[in-house]
Amino acid sequence: MQLRDSENQTQTATVCLLILTAAVLMYMTYWLSPVLTPFVVSLFVVSAVNPLLRWLEVHLGVNRLISVFITFLVGAFSLFCLAYALWLSTAELARDSDQYLVRISEIVERGREIFRLEPPGEANGAANDELDAAANAERLRSAEQFVNATLRRGVIVISSMLLNLISVSIVVLIYVLFLLLGSTGQRTLPSPWDEVNYQVRSYIRLKTFISIATGAIFAAVLKLFGVPMAVTFGMLAFLLNFIPNIGPMLATLLPIPLIILDPEASVSWMVGTITCISAVQLVSGNIIEPNLMGKSSDLHPVTVLLALMFWGMMWGLIGMFLATPITAGLKIVLQRFPSTRMIARLMAGHIDREETSELEPF
Repeated sequence: MQLRDSENQTQTATVCLLILTAAVLMYMTYWLSPVLTPFVVSLFVVSAVNPLLRWLEVHLGVNRLISVFITFLVGAFSLFCLAYALWLSTAELARDSDQYLVRISEIVERGREIFRLEPPGEANGAANDELDAAANAERLRSAEQFVNATLRRGVIVISSMLLNLISVSIVVLIYVLFLLLGSTGQRTLPSPWDEVNYQVRSYIRLKTFISIATGAIFAAVLKLFGVPMAVTFGMLAFLLNFIPNIGPMLATLLPIPLIILDPEASVSWMVGTITCISAVQLVSGNIIEPNLMGKSSDLHPVTVLLALMFWGMMWGLIGMFLATPITAGLKIVLQRFPSTRMIARLMAGHIDREETSELEPF
């Protein structure tokens, strides 16, 4: 009896220690996010570009230092192009701001004419007409100021988000440079970590290819319809495509205010533009991506959604970008231990299936 009580106390203490350890790790992960996020991003980048470095070394006969230098130059040039495109799009919007104010005034005036109750003119008299006109003009100015302020805040938020991503990318480039210089390019990791590295690399490669194509087509459609900041919205579509489910919807919603407020817009033009950009995201997310990627992450959609919520809470927008590859790598690690294999199968949505193969633990 005493032995059984002692075992129960030991199990209870172990569970309590595990809970406390998990809580401390979660807090440290959140507290160290300014340091951990660029470092973790750089690890994924290094995993993705290592095959390119090996290709340069084998086919071009260059050494490790030169291949790293070429890769670093390509990354720096990409960041420069991103910043330049952002500056051009912002300048384009600032140049056309007066036309958008005119469009806002027209929309507010049209709404006021549609929804207002016309007073009987002869009964009110001239004085009441003047008061009504003054009140309507004041409401019109207030509405214009509100919509204008909202539009400006939206542009500021988008610009600040992109600038923050660019600044983080510079730190990531520095991390990547030193990580690549410190690596030998040879396989020195045990087999389980090779599997994690391979799956994460496959996911990043396919996701990047699909995201580039989606962003380019998205920007081309907006440019074809004459929507300003088309390049910026294309870059946002490229970046947000890394966030499953939620990202493509946000990318579609972002240019809609500028489409509606276009000074020369007609209803048919608005409907056609919104339909085309929605079709791009639908085809990319529901036809092309499932066929190309298949089960590269092998995660249940509910697991992906929970991972987005958790890592978004921990690391913000960058955490949402990293949620899927981190969770996929964690599932592979959990699958290697018999005690946690059931959790890995649950994350993949295979809880009702027969386990066909036994994996060796670490």
